[in-house]
Formats: sequence, structure tokens, C-alpha cells
Amino acid sequence: MELAERAERDKQIMFDCLDTADIDNIRSDGLTIRVGEKILKLEVQSEQSIPGIEELKDEIRKKLNIQQANIKKKINDKIQEITEYHHQIKIEYKRKERELKDILAKSSPMPDVFERDAQKGLSVIKGDGKGALVWLVQGVYWPKTYDHVKIEPKFSKKMISPVVFMIHTTNNNITSVSTRKAIGLDYFAHYHQSRPDCWGKWKHPYIFEKPIDIINIARQAEAVLENINSGSIAESNPRGLPRQNTVKRHLLPKEKNQDMGDLNQLTKRSGISESMRSQDDEVWSL
Repeated sequence: MELAERAERDKQIMFDCLDTADIDNIRSDGLTIRVGEKILKLEVQSEQSIPGIEELKDEIRKKLNIQQANIKKKINDKIQEITEYHHQIKIEYKRKERELKDILAKSSPMPDVFERDAQKGLSVIKGDGKGALVWLVQGVYWPKTYDHVKIEPKFSKKMISPVVFMIHTTNNNITSVSTRKAIGLDYFAHYHQSRPDCWGKWKHPYIFEKPIDIINIARQAEAVLENINSGSIAESNPRGLPRQNTVKRHLLPKEKNQDMGDLNQLTKRSGISESMRSQDDEVWSL
């Protein structure tokens, strides 16, 4: 039974009780008088009308009715106040309940990420949507080969850049892997950055079980980026890195000569002289 129904029932019980208070129901069964140690009891033998008694009863009845009406009004007002308060509490409760359900629907349980994981560069933040998380793994972008031909180590070290591997997951599903700047988390510019990254033949796993799996995926991506694949260049002049042609000029001698031979054939067919080409190669984009 709802509170309003119970309140209405109880109100009616109180009103019925008040209505029983009637001047006509007031009767005297006798009179007891105490005189010293004696008690005298007078009993009613008969009743007779007293002049003016009905007028007196009518006057008392009117005043009694007024008092009953006032009491009923106060009872009714108080019950309405309690009912309205209960109604507002119920509305607020349901609103809070909806908010909580909405939060729970969108919330994700905090994964078991410990200090040892953070020491390996791992952190995690809440994503958009139910069960969505964004994992951030600190790493290094360090190209070491060009089409699997080694780049001069001294030159290669100049390209070392801090990078963050951003991995999006929903529940236990991995939805994307991308490289981001360490500050601001914008896309990290490199030769295969097409917003998101072009990973060539490498396919990241699509299921993970533990945070260490996320770290391992980031390390795999880091290893993939050690090779510049000329077959999938998205940006030949990425910001903060040397131009693609500049990198090709810094391959180790044996591979470099072979590569430059191919490049010389291309420049000859294009009608570009060696002096014209070499002036622009040693450039880093800022």
C-alpha cells in the first residue's frame, strides 16, 4: 500500500473518532459528594427538560463543531505535508537511482595496474563508453633501418624521440593502437603517420587479458617502427624528423651505394643533376 493510501485511511479513522464527540452523547450518570469521611452518591431517577438547555447545547455544539473542523484541517494539512514530502523524496530517489545506473552503465572497473606496471611506462585512463579504457605506454621512436637496410648509427640516434603508444580497449577487446606525442597526446609525426598510424603488415592482437599484454603490444609497435618501409610512406617530410631522401643518404655504405645507384638512375630519368639534388637532401623539418 502506498504512503498516500495509508495516510488517507489513517486520516479517515481520526476524523471518524472526532465525529463521535457530540454534545448529545454527553450524559451524567450521577453525582458523588464527599462530606468529611462520608461519600454521598446521587443516582439519576428521572430526566426532564430544563428551560434554555437546548439553546445552551446548540451553542456548545457549534463551538465543538468549529473545534472539530479546525482539528480536521490541521490533521489534513499535516498529512498532505507528509505526503508531499514523501513524494519529493521518492522523485529525488528515483533521479539519483537513474544517475547511478547511468554512471554504472558507463563505468569501467579499474584494472589491476600496479607500480611495477607504471615503472614499465604504463598508465590507464577512462575512455568514452561502457567498458572503454585508454592505455598509455611510454616508449621511444628510433628508426634503425630503411627497408631493412641499416641506417648509420650516429645519424639514427639523432632521430630518437619520446613517444606514447595509445591503445584503446573496450572490455577485453583492443580497438586501436596509435603513436602520440608525449606532451598533449596529439598524433606523433613520423613516416607512417596517417592519423592513425599505418602499421603495414603488422596486426596488433585484438584480445588482451592482463596489463602486461598491453605493454607487450606497445613494445611490438615500437619494434615495427624501427624500420622505415618505403612501400607505405604516409609522410616523406614529417615534422621534427629528416626528410625521407636525407635518411636514404645515411644508409651504411654497401646498401647506400646500391640505393644511391637506383636514386641516380631516377634523377637521370627526371633530368635532375646531382648538384641540384644534393643541395636539398640534408634537411630536417621543424
